[in-house]
Amino acid sequence: MENIGSNSILNSPKYKAVAYGMLFIVCLLLPKIITNMYYLGIINYIILYTILCMGLNLILGYAGLLSFGHAAFYGLGGYTTAILIKRYGFSFLPCPLLSGVVALLFGILLGLPTRKVRGDYFCLLTIAFGEIFRLVAQAWIGFTNGAMGIVGIPIPSILGWSIRTEADFYYLGLILLAFTYITISLLIHSRFGRAFIAIREDELAASVMGINTAIYKIIVFAIGCFYAGLAGSYLAVYQTTVTPSNFRLEESCLMIIMVIVGGMGSLLAPVAGGIVMTLATEYFRSISEYRMLIIGVIMVAVLLYRPQGIFGTSAFKD
Repeated sequence: MENIGSNSILNSPKYKAVAYGMLFIVCLLLPKIITNMYYLGIINYIILYTILCMGLNLILGYAGLLSFGHAAFYGLGGYTTAILIKRYGFSFLPCPLLSGVVALLFGILLGLPTRKVRGDYFCLLTIAFGEIFRLVAQAWIGFTNGAMGIVGIPIPSILGWSIRTEADFYYLGLILLAFTYITISLLIHSRFGRAFIAIREDELAASVMGINTAIYKIIVFAIGCFYAGLAGSYLAVYQTTVTPSNFRLEESCLMIIMVIVGGMGSLLAPVAGGIVMTLATEYFRSISEYRMLIIGVIMVAVLLYRPQGIFGTSAFKD
């Protein structure tokens, strides 16, 4: 009875409003509290990976589709922003949206021929697409500048706000993260979200219930790719450069690990997974040759002792 009462309090609208209000205040004041630029830079990468993993969690956690090509759509967003700003003189403001749309369109193109493919075959196709993207980015020197990438991307500016410092990029990332969280939350609580979950639980039963599973899988995959493109746009202006090495298969694997560690099928999962794995990656940077081994051990430990992930059975529901 005590657990039931505490869960009802945690899930009450008043408690959620207070919790979100306090979180909003802490987020706004964080650059004033953490003045060390190195630590603030790590937080910016946590925000970046959280946006990426929220999109991947939509594909993997809510629809049950395992994609190893998420880094390719991340790269499409990065290159789109870099080319639009560097070569065509676009201002930054429309670039995140345009980058997301480009990634979404490629997601649809990949989804169309794979709508009848399931499980391991879908996974292999996404791996192939990710490698094709990386190889094309390396080989197409006239358009992508090859392995050297596109460098010297100008400092972004939004309505007179010049984004230069780590604190500026923190607030920009926070805006993009809030947009990602709110839109995905609205989506998964709509009839589309219920259809995605039904497909994840039992695709055959979902099709019998009248859900067009092929179309819904394309929709969820494309939307997840949109957020990868959004994150890629942020990366391009934050690093002022994009190269094919930013978007390797290892990046996709790291994103999947983040989602699994956080807990699939929860909006809060990418936050927890992003924090844990980004901090682990940074902490073990000095022993980079063993870093992926240690990260793998962390994932195995989470799967053994908390297989549902950090937020997998949280009382604080989305």
